[in-house]
Amino acid sequence: MQTEEKPQQIEKAEPSSADQTFPTEKAISLNKLYPKVKQDLDALFPEPTMKKLLRDVVRTKQRNEGFLKRMDLKRVDVAEGDETAETP
Repeated sequence: MQTEEKPQQIEKAEPSSADQTFPTEKAISLNKLYPKVKQDLDALFPEPTMKKLLRDVVRTKQRNEGFLKRMDLKRVDVAEGDETAETP
């Protein structure tokens, strides 16, 4: 009896869901995010991952500025001024 050898099938690697990009996502315009910059940022940073990073920087800056505006800085300054510790 002869045993038949089955040809080995090569499994195709499918990209994981994290590697897939979604075409329905809006295009990021760095020139609109950074209007004061004189250079063409879209041409300078063509990679979508870099554009996302720079967009996230803008969003984080806006959130931080909003947080600082909401804080009552006068109360914080008064509380720091009440300390009786003297510096030599």
